[in-house]
Amino acid sequence: MPKFPFLRLATSAALTLLLAVQPVYAVESTALIESAETSFKYIANTLYTFRSTGRLVNNPGIDGSDLEHFILLLEDFYRQFSSGFDRDSAMCQFYMDPENGRMTIEDKAEISFGFLRDLDDRLDRYISVDGEFKDSVEEQFGSILLTNIMQAKQGAISNQRLPSSDFDEAARINFADTSCG
Repeated sequence: MPKFPFLRLATSAALTLLLAVQPVYAVESTALIESAETSFKYIANTLYTFRSTGRLVNNPGIDGSDLEHFILLLEDFYRQFSSGFDRDSAMCQFYMDPENGRMTIEDKAEISFGFLRDLDDRLDRYISVDGEFKDSVEEQFGSILLTNIMQAKQGAISNQRLPSSDFDEAARINFADTSCG
C-alpha cells in the first residue's frame, strides 16, 4: 500500500479531468481556426469581387456612405491575415526569385514555407486577427452587420486560404503559386 494513497487518487482525478477537458479544447480550437479560415475567405472574396466589379456583391447591409470605410477595414484585415505570405513577404520573395530557378518547384515551395512562422504561432495569430475583425465590424458597423457577415462567410468561396495546417508537397506548391503568383 502506498504511503500517501490520496496522492494516487488526486493524480488519477487530475488525469481524468485533463482527458475530459482536452477534447472540448480541441473542438473549440478547431472551431476558432475554421472561423478564421472563413473570415479570410470572405474578406478575400469580397475584395476581389469589389475590385473587379466596383460593387459590393452580396451586400451584408452596408449603405453607400459606409462603403469606403468598410472596404478599408477589409483591406486592413486582409493585410493582417496575409502578413507573412503576401507578395512582398520573405516567403514569396524566395519562391519567386529567378535565382532559385534551378531548384525543383518542390524544393522551392518547401524552403519558402520555412519563412512562415511555426504552425502554432500562425494559428494563434489567425485566431487573434479573426477576433479583432469581428470586434471591429461590430464596433464600427453594429451587431446586425456582424451577424450578416458571419452568415455570409459560411458560403464564401476563394482560391486563397490561410496556411493553417501542415501542407503536403502538392498543397505547399499550390499555396505558394496562389499567394505569390
